[in-house]
This record gives sequence, C-alpha cells and structure tokens, in this order.
Amino acid sequence: MNRGARVERHQGWRGDSALVEEARRPLRRRVAGLLQVDGLPATAGLPSERRIATGVDPRVFYTYPLLFYTSFPDVSLAQLRALSVSGSHLFDYVLTLDEVLDRPSSCSGGSLLLGSVLHREALHGLYALLPPASPFWSHFDRYFEHFCQAVLREEARHRGLLHPYPRGELELVYSGKSAIAKACLAALAVLGRDERPLAWLEASHDSYYVAFQLADDLADWRIDYERGHYSYPLTLAFLRAGWQRRVESGGRPSVPEVAELLARQGVVEEVRALALGYLDRAAGAVDRITDGSWHAAIRTTRERIDGPALGLGPLARQPGAAAAPLGAPAEPAGWRGDPRTLATPVAPSWRPWLDARRVPRAPRPALLAEQLRTLDAASPARTTGEALCQVGLAIAASRRAFPQHGLTEHLGVSAAELDWLDQHSPWLDGLLTLGLDEPPEPWHPDRPGTPGTVPGWVPPAVGRYLGHRLVAQCAQEYPPGAAPTMDALLRDYRAHSVA
Repeated sequence: MNRGARVERHQGWRGDSALVEEARRPLRRRVAGLLQVDGLPATAGLPSERRIATGVDPRVFYTYPLLFYTSFPDVSLAQLRALSVSGSHLFDYVLTLDEVLDRPSSCSGGSLLLGSVLHREALHGLYALLPPASPFWSHFDRYFEHFCQAVLREEARHRGLLHPYPRGELELVYSGKSAIAKACLAALAVLGRDERPLAWLEASHDSYYVAFQLADDLADWRIDYERGHYSYPLTLAFLRAGWQRRVESGGRPSVPEVAELLARQGVVEEVRALALGYLDRAAGAVDRITDGSWHAAIRTTRERIDGPALGLGPLARQPGAAAAPLGAPAEPAGWRGDPRTLATPVAPSWRPWLDARRVPRAPRPALLAEQLRTLDAASPARTTGEALCQVGLAIAASRRAFPQHGLTEHLGVSAAELDWLDQHSPWLDGLLTLGLDEPPEPWHPDRPGTPGTVPGWVPPAVGRYLGHRLVAQCAQEYPPGAAPTMDALLRDYRAHSVA
C-alpha cells in the first residue's frame, strides 16, 4: 500500500466511524425488538453507545483496528471495516459482562441476554473473516484465557476484602481486562500475512492498558469504593494506613475520609509515576515499528496522565459549593404534581407500562408534610430527571426527620413493590433512558394511561423510587444537613450508569 493511501485512510477516521455505526444499526434494531416487553426495554441500550453519549469513551472504539493498520499494509479497507464492526460488538459484549460483574445485585435477564446476542454477533462476523481453521483462533483463545483469569482473579482477591496487590498480579489483571481487544492485532496479522509485529504489539498493548487502567482507577475511585472493588490505588492507601479492619467493618470510612487519605498519602503522584513507567514500556515495545496511530495514542495518553487533569476524580463536595442546605429558600411554586395526591412524577413515555391499580400509598401525615415542605422550597422542574431529583431529596428529608419509619412508608409502596423495584434496576434504567429529558407529569389514578398490548405492570411509584435511588447513590459525599443540587445528582447518575 502506498503512502498516499495510508494518509487518506488515516484522515478518514470520522467517515469510517460513521460507516461502522451504520453497519451496527441492524443489530441495534434487533436488540430493541428482542429485549423488550410491550415496548419497555429490558436494558438501557448498548453500553458503548451510552458511554460515547456521556463522553466517557470516544468513537475510536468503533474503528479500533485503524490504530494498528500501518503495521499491516496488505489488509484491505473492506477487511478493516468488517473487523471494526465485529470488534465493536465484541467491545459491547465485554462492557455488558463488566456491568453484570460490577453490579450483580441489579443484573437481570435482559443484561445476560444482551451479552449473548452481542457475543454471537461478534463471533459470526469474525468467522466470516477468519474461518475456524485460521491460526487467528489460537491467538483468540489465548487472549480469552487471559481475560478470564484477570476477571476471576480480580473478583476473588479484590472485591469485598482487602488483599495486597503484588506487581505481577497488577499486570495480569490490568492488562487482562482489555486482553480481548488484542483480537484485532491477531486478525490484522493473519489477514495481512505478517505475524512479525504481533508479539511487539501485544507487549505494547498489555503495558499500555496497565497504565490506562491505573489512571481510570484514580478517576473512578469513589464508585469502586462504594461497590467494594478495591483497585490498586485504594488497596495501596488502605494497607499503608493500616485501615484493613476499618474498611472491612460494618462502619466503613466515609467517602470524604477516603478522599482525605488518598490525598494525604500522595497516591496520585505515586500511581502517576507507575503509569508513566508502563507507558515507557508500551512505547519501547514498538520502537522497531514505523511510527503510526498506536504510537500517537501512547503519546496522547502520556500527556493526559502527566498533566494536571489527572487526579482523584469527584471528591466529596463542601457545603455551599455543589450543595445547599435542605429547606433553603427558593422559588415558592415548586413542582409537586396534584396537591390532592402524593407527589409522583412520571415521564409521558412511561404511561403504557404503569399499573393504574397500584395507587401509591400516602405516607403518615408527618412524613408527607416533611416531603411537601421540601418540595415547596424547590424551583419548577423542567425535565422528568429534575422532578425525580426533587422528589428524591424530599424523601431523603423525611427519612432524616423520621428514621424510625421504614423505606416503604417514605416511598409509599408495599414491601413486595419495593422488592420488585430493587430487583429490576435494568428495566428502570431503560425507563430513565427513555424519559430523563421529557417534561414531567404528575401521576394521578384518574388519568387513563396510554393503551398497551396488555395492562401495565410497573408500580406508578417508580418515579419516587428512582428519585430516592438517585439521591441515595451519592449520599455519602455530602455532610449531614446538606443536599446535592439536581445537576450534581444527574451528573452522578450518568457517571454510575457507565462506570
């Protein structure tokens, strides 16, 4: 392939990404039609699309093989694009599996079935490019074994309990979590009939993703801590400070305490130096290969890790910054729906799935009065997301004022309804995805719902539950008597939904 063709292809990344996205649409339509009940999605959609929409990942993941094309000039553009499509499905499969492992308590059949669909689609595309007898599959098996060992070792040794993180285990786990992405390297080598650069690129890829994951762990330390996932930075700080008993006790340190410990112990600088060392190894492994997009990716990541932006991500907020005291004066005409009924916000698109027979139960008068006091102090909500936040903050206020009453009373649901809501988080995430930015409506038992194939089955108090969940998700970040803003709550929800 001549130099001009390479430059043309490199400059066409945006166009290639658009072509891959177009090629993914049939699967997206199939998933939307397959994983739903009466139109209600069983999942919040394809993980990569959610991550791209929230700015967590760039669209380069859809054209990942293009990072390495300069090392395999004999691979055709058609083969590259077909490999990109299959690779994007494989990427979504790994992300879905990651979500199931990270949040097993909220896993549903929809998440498992989505993973099955994505895995089948990825393998179908790879087999079309590389038949079963191809040497590619021995490489693929090796990468998959590495991935399995990384996932299982991390789950067994670094979730729930604190264990030391020796350097060899760090490398195995952190490089192994991205090991399946090396499938594109082996595919390019086999399709291009040149396996000489493969070992160099594999070594570089492994070192690069150790560095990448270390930086990612610094940004996501709070979510990792909440989930009992003790990453290398958290493990380093806790064991060095002798906090093992505290961390594993019933009264774990608060998020602000952990933030202070990480800052006091200089974990950022230590992890930064370690990550930069792995990037040096990543660059050194490919110094015999012509400079290309992979080299540029290493340099870009080095600039990010070496720059001032690398830090501990969102730390605990101080009152008066992103938080305001509960009951602070605001516009008096706050949103609370029909004053004759319990404040129960819903999005217009939810109505076909709401069960009109399940009228939310009015809390005790004192609880209801506390919730209405908080809602009266809120400004009007423009979106369903904002209305959910306001109701969630009102429920949090009544729980603080009357902790002797159970969550069911504050929410206005039965024990069975609360259990159902707790067990169906992916369905609820699907509702949030559909209605987050819609104008809010108050649910009322006298208002007919949109006709569906069968009567709705979702408790109408789902909006109250979702509001409670939005607030509870980041409750540890705020001092007693202070509450997050609506923007902070929605930003936190989006971060949790893709982490």
